[in-house]
Amino acid sequence: MLATWLYLSVADLPGDAHAGVVEAIVAVSRRRNAELDVTGALIFSGSRFAQFIEGPPASIAALRAAIESDVRHRSVTTFSADTTSNRQFAGWLLAYSGHSTFVDLELRRIGEQHPNDAAGASRSLKLVLAEFSRAGGIVRL
Repeated sequence: MLATWLYLSVADLPGDAHAGVVEAIVAVSRRRNAELDVTGALIFSGSRFAQFIEGPPASIAALRAAIESDVRHRSVTTFSADTTSNRQFAGWLLAYSGHSTFVDLELRRIGEQHPNDAAGASRSLKLVLAEFSRAGGIVRL
């Protein structure tokens, strides 16, 4: 059985160094995910992170604790934490998409939807991550 975690957070990054900081996060995450047998997808919209990760329960718990205590994330909101028998992002150590104005607006909308419709917001966020990975908006490594 695999654990999953879907979250949205507000980025707390230096204004002039977004690209370099996020590229470093992605590089470290891909190495760590390979070691932990974790797959998933990450979107950085310029002001928010959205991520879905899946893997062994202990690995997901460790990554979740690290992300929730990371000063580069504020207002980490869990959309879902679940178990599954099948990976949604098999083969993706970390699918990643960089800054996009459209994505930022969509992530804001989903974040505002979450308090009133958590299940609907979770479905919407997973759909955004899945569509970016399938449509080529994310570089596969």
